[in-house]
Amino acid sequence: MPAVFDTLPGQEVPVGGINAGFNQLWADTPAKDSRAVQLNLVLHLGGNTTPPDALVQFDYTRLFAQRYPCRVVVLCPDHAPQAPAEIRAKIYGECFLGKSSGDMRCVEFVLLHYTLAARRHLENQVSVCLSTDMPLYYWAHRFADVQKLADYHYLLTRSTRILFDSAVVPADAFTYPWPNLAAVRDLAYTRTLPLRQNLGQFLSRYSPALINAGLQQVTIRHRAQFAAEASCLLGWVKKGLVRSGADTGTIKFEVTPVDCPGCFSMRFTYADPKKVFSWEADLSQDHADFTGDLGMGRTTLEVGAHFLAAEQALSEAMFF
Repeated sequence: MPAVFDTLPGQEVPVGGINAGFNQLWADTPAKDSRAVQLNLVLHLGGNTTPPDALVQFDYTRLFAQRYPCRVVVLCPDHAPQAPAEIRAKIYGECFLGKSSGDMRCVEFVLLHYTLAARRHLENQVSVCLSTDMPLYYWAHRFADVQKLADYHYLLTRSTRILFDSAVVPADAFTYPWPNLAAVRDLAYTRTLPLRQNLGQFLSRYSPALINAGLQQVTIRHRAQFAAEASCLLGWVKKGLVRSGADTGTIKFEVTPVDCPGCFSMRFTYADPKKVFSWEADLSQDHADFTGDLGMGRTTLEVGAHFLAAEQALSEAMFF
């Protein structure tokens, strides 16, 4: 992935000169006394990452670091099978003003490009780059083959959280035998937090008995681009129904893509045609309409509807 490494910002330094490079970078700036970090984040740019996409993820990480100062290690693997053993490094530093003029927060990026022949040296190199005594988080982005993650056992077992985005990784990421499954988080699920909050708040006005009685089908319709989020939202609904005592074996669950720019909707179908629950959202307009009548009178509500911003989804997945 030399194209990705070369596209990302930073100053190239010898692999053995990363710390010296940072010392020189901060030497003549007031930020040298403001470099306390809260965590380590390893961003692993998988084989399906393009240079433009890498820049987008880099920028999301910068925005995340404005709130949570961290040492970021970006892995840029080169999957060319005949490439000779090589590891290249870049460093990048940036500081941001916090809540006040005296609140300076800084982030440090170490970017590592490595060939498959140099893979066996990567674990030691990453461990040297991390800030000691700080929690470690691992974000595996756009990996092409989930089985190859086994080569990164150090990161899979040592990380407080392991992040991936089901919208851009193979489907078998959900069935992979993660060494620490409790630490795994899906960013597609995390992005739906505002939607889940609104749905949960509206449905909480009804008792579980009213919601479950006569429920025959749950239908989610979505723009094709939102397939991963729709699948996550359906899983959330199923778990909620199970917790409320519903017999989900008798309920049909359906997810259907539709040709509509911002469309996202959910509908409950009941044996009693007078019972109604629907949520119709247009994410392109940050707008949604609720309609509900489960036997207590008809209720309608207009609310906002949006996904979490990428940098907010990162923090939500890491810490909650």
